[in-house]
Amino acid sequence: MRRWPVKPQITGTSMLLGALLLVFWPACARPQTCSATWTGNEGNGSWSTAGNWSPRKVPGAASDVCIPTFTTANGAGLDGSSSTISVHSIQVAEGASLILGSGKATIVTSLINDGGLFLYGTTVTSASIDMPNPGQISVYGNSVITSAAFSNPTGIVYVGPGFTLKLTDNPVQLQNGNLSGGNWFVDGVLAIPGDISEITSQGTTVTIDNLGAALEDASGKNALATLTSVGPGTALSVTYGGALTVTQGLSNQGVVNVGSGSGGTLTVNGGYTQTSGATTNFSGGTLSAASVNVESGSTLGGSGTVESSVTNNGTVAPQGSLTVTGTYTQTSAAALTEQFGSTLQVSSSASISGALNITINPKHPPKSGAMYTALTSGSLTGSFTRITAGYTVTTNGNGIQVTKQ
Repeated sequence: MRRWPVKPQITGTSMLLGALLLVFWPACARPQTCSATWTGNEGNGSWSTAGNWSPRKVPGAASDVCIPTFTTANGAGLDGSSSTISVHSIQVAEGASLILGSGKATIVTSLINDGGLFLYGTTVTSASIDMPNPGQISVYGNSVITSAAFSNPTGIVYVGPGFTLKLTDNPVQLQNGNLSGGNWFVDGVLAIPGDISEITSQGTTVTIDNLGAALEDASGKNALATLTSVGPGTALSVTYGGALTVTQGLSNQGVVNVGSGSGGTLTVNGGYTQTSGATTNFSGGTLSAASVNVESGSTLGGSGTVESSVTNNGTVAPQGSLTVTGTYTQTSAAALTEQFGSTLQVSSSASISGALNITINPKHPPKSGAMYTALTSGSLTGSFTRITAGYTVTTNGNGIQVTKQ
């Protein structure tokens, strides 16, 4: 099931918090200094209503603003009276939300977002922006963020379909082409000044999640075209019709997901090497590369299409049907691992050795005599040297059939 980022619902001048949260977040433990605290006591959600603040005064340029847990404040461009807010600092606590419309928000020192910041066509300027987990910025209107110290180490930046978020400065986590933090979920267009050549640091994720979605550099070109490495503990996903092309070889030590929902396409204009970790093609995803090499300790699997020849020194694991349009070579140390009923379809020739590992669905185990086709190919040489106990294998010139004993 697709996991959608949080999106608020607008009703008149108020916005409902209940629909905003993916989870109920605990109260924020970060020390706060507040000269203006949102209460929402007037019930209209309006930033410019004095009765919604403690003390009962609309924040000004010297105010340190706090939006506490389980409250929602409607700011610039949404409260019907003002398109601009200007304050000294803002902190949005965990479980709280600040929603900004088509206006400007100027913060002199810092914006600390432990909760949800929603932008509906807003220009945000702040000396620093900090996005700790579970902080999230969600964009549902073309917006701009200007901050030389925009830090997203563990939070989420989400750009909705059809919209653009422009960061005028690289985030702190992007230095010299190395993206080393944050979760970047792009259904629309995320524009950043620099290109990305490496994704590193445990927990960093980049998702291109929609037809036409893109992560762009300052010149409007693909900021991920220079990508050469997906590091350990990180993830790159191209899903729901998204497409991504890298202009050279790509090495994966983390997780690369290709295709979900309406599919997705990752094109590598060079060799694709699975050095560790896993690549999964599922729900019609396509991985296209000059060559694909699955090294020891790594897995290439799922359902979908690999438009390339594959050399397997690790594990290839079809789930349903996995198609290889070129040749397939499995070495003596490698394994073809598939649940009973799954198939590896090789359009060209297949040369096999090593293991055939067969798993079952414990709720629907195969009966004695049940058969399935483990592999089909244009031509076939070699044989498996290790086969899961309890099964027999029949090999012909174009495929391998498995029978439960």
